[in-house]
Amino acid sequence: MNRIFLGLALMAGLSASAQQKKMLELDVKIKGLINGDIVQLWGPLTSTIDTAYVKDDHFHYSLDMSKGGSTYILQVGNRGKESEGTFLYLEAGTMNITGNGPYFQNATYTGSQFVTDWMDINDTVLKGDSLLSEKDAAQQRMIAATQIGDQEAKDEAYAEYQRLQQKDVEASLAWLKKHPNSGAGSYLINAYLAQGMGKKELVDLIESLGPNLRNTFTINKMMTGTIGGGSAMADLLNKPAPAFKLSNAAGKPVSLADFKGKYVVLDFWASWCKPCRAAIPELTSVYNQYKSKGLEVLSVSLDDKKDKWLQALDEEKMAWPQVSDLKGGAGEVPTQYGVVAIPACFLIDPSGKVIMLGASGERLKQKLAELMK
Repeated sequence: MNRIFLGLALMAGLSASAQQKKMLELDVKIKGLINGDIVQLWGPLTSTIDTAYVKDDHFHYSLDMSKGGSTYILQVGNRGKESEGTFLYLEAGTMNITGNGPYFQNATYTGSQFVTDWMDINDTVLKGDSLLSEKDAAQQRMIAATQIGDQEAKDEAYAEYQRLQQKDVEASLAWLKKHPNSGAGSYLINAYLAQGMGKKELVDLIESLGPNLRNTFTINKMMTGTIGGGSAMADLLNKPAPAFKLSNAAGKPVSLADFKGKYVVLDFWASWCKPCRAAIPELTSVYNQYKSKGLEVLSVSLDDKKDKWLQALDEEKMAWPQVSDLKGGAGEVPTQYGVVAIPACFLIDPSGKVIMLGASGERLKQKLAELMK
């Protein structure tokens, strides 16, 4: 749906309401776009999809951003090609994207201050492909070492991966120190810091930052969900895991009840979530170590495009059950489990009770070592 500004209001009440809206004007002009191609702007956290169409190398969105900024995937066409899309932080204001193609390659981004900030994050924190390639290499070494049972090599690769992850954390903190009121910084908090900081430490950091960052959609959702008090996720601890049944990639229904009698790591992820995919080698290692002792992993994808989900499954080679309703974050299951940011993992005991939140990394290893001696 396109949430567009409807124009001049004749009634004073409607005019006052319109004035309260905080709008984003997103304008894209890139040579070589296919005339009539559909364009979708998907918010993984906002659970919204807005549609536009290409006309003469151009498309435009006018969106109400009164709920604050968040990250979005802008995808041209329905071919599922990553090269035909881009990942953006958006808030009220203007963003202009211009280029000579193909698609977003070497495009120029201009507009409000948030655009400058987002480009700076890409250039200084995300570091293009260099750090990503180093991480990918470390992950591949972990997978290879796991497959041949070389524990020493696996530990060395994991230590290298953790070192690279720590670089992201340090770079994120340094960027936020320089830009404490930038809404674009909410991406760093959600994607990097939420996985590597304690709850109190993270809340203290957020409360020390400026109002524009604190009032983004992303931070508000985090504070009322995974790191705030009284979250639906926190209420699940030591209670029966909500029952569900979803289809696997072949369309066959899989039920959580099918795994009763085993310890289950319930893993929420998505193909587009870089931290999720970065965590897969370690989860693979845990699964291989404990599957013979009664551990199962069940992954629930928050994808909404089947081709992207299937492509990720083919690339990651995960050996445990995979399911999705292809409704993104708006699905019933992530809502039942209070999932507002991914990766999100739960440990469920053989009776079907949730016994651990944030079941990943060293905490999960230690817990399983205690339970499955």
